[in-house]
Amino acid sequence: MLKRLLKILIAGGLAAILVSGVSAEVIPTSVFASFYGSASEYNGVPIPAGSIIDVYDTASVHCGTFTVQVTGEYGFLQVYGEDGYGEGPSIGEELTFYINGRLATPLGPDDPIWSGFGDRIEVNLSATADVSMMMTGFPDDGQAVPGGTIRYYATVRNTGQGTDFYTVSAVSEHGWLTEPMSGLVYAFPGEEAVVYFDLLIPYAIYVDTDESVFFKVISGADTDVFIEDTVITHVMIPTSTPEEDSRLLPGVFKLYQNYPNPFNPTTVIAFNLPNKAGTELEIFDLLGRTVNKVNLGGLEAGFHSFEYDATGLASGVYLYRIKAGELSAVKKMLLMK
Repeated sequence: MLKRLLKILIAGGLAAILVSGVSAEVIPTSVFASFYGSASEYNGVPIPAGSIIDVYDTASVHCGTFTVQVTGEYGFLQVYGEDGYGEGPSIGEELTFYINGRLATPLGPDDPIWSGFGDRIEVNLSATADVSMMMTGFPDDGQAVPGGTIRYYATVRNTGQGTDFYTVSAVSEHGWLTEPMSGLVYAFPGEEAVVYFDLLIPYAIYVDTDESVFFKVISGADTDVFIEDTVITHVMIPTSTPEEDSRLLPGVFKLYQNYPNPFNPTTVIAFNLPNKAGTELEIFDLLGRTVNKVNLGGLEAGFHSFEYDATGLASGVYLYRIKAGELSAVKKMLLMK
């Protein structure tokens, strides 16, 4: 049904749907031809690893897709023949290729003709696109403690013509460990992508310190296109632990800020009880709906901590509340997956 809808849209003059990345799912059939290329180009250089190649027949049915694993090469890309609805290429039918949503020119040595029967057909490709991006969300400076980990997020918008994909690199001023996200994040033209990296704070820090991290968000379609910026982490030496705070404030009910925050998917929620009480943890979304409730049972007076697992929740801002008898307190936390 989705393929039939795609045909109607294209017939009505909306062929740009192919370039936007919104297209029908490729449906495998029992007959296919395998295409490959050993010298394909994107903007005049070997096609970057991570690029996506899509294939359509003369009726604009999406009949093959492949993610490039080796720079300059692709394949084997299986292009499937007619399905049970008579959709898909038939023998002798010419195919149309796209690289990252941009129309590609076949360079040979073989013709882009579907033959089926498991044939291997070499068709190198060439496509061009303006590649650009802009930063729409800069990470704020953060706070951490020795031995902790802090995660920084940045948001970029694809302002270029084709689908783009992004990586991030980060270097700490004093050589502290950084862990950039793994894998690639894709964005169609006009869409945004979120990248992140972690900074690991050493334990052996004995005075309050500011640490600069220089990071770079890099286009996968053209590594000469990137955005650089700096974020500062304020490392604070605790003057007392939550347990010590509790001993200094006997008989006080207190809910601490969860740590880490933002978190994924677990975080520690700590609190102090003035008296023994039946205690309950409740999690709410911003509409006030309860999304989780944990009965912590009867707890003695003093400091307590609980590791909360938000695996089943979507990314977003949540409220958490500790109820102990008639006492209660609420704070916000941010889940970022």
